[in-house]
Amino acid sequence: GSSPSTFRSIMQALIIFMSFLDFMFYPTVVATIVAVIIEQIVRRISNPEWDADLKLINRTMGIRKFFYRQAVIVNILWFLGYFVIMVTMGRHSPQTPDMIWQG
Repeated sequence: GSSPSTFRSIMQALIIFMSFLDFMFYPTVVATIVAVIIEQIVRRISNPEWDADLKLINRTMGIRKFFYRQAVIVNILWFLGYFVIMVTMGRHSPQTPDMIWQG
């Protein structure tokens, strides 16, 4: 078995990592929404038969897919960390201090 201090430090690191993912979630979602809006605007005002406009459409689509992928990855990692914490906390019951008397 591992020592309780090692387990505690791993759990603290996991909680810090999840806090970072929590911090990153809203910016990635907002960036995805903004990228979708920009892509729709570019699609409306451009002509896909022109080579320059087609490149611009493909660029905005790639940016939108990138931000969407980042949001999904952040979300999956957060739920994975949450699952790990729930499983390990359920397995490790809180230790009760040694009482002088049993009451």
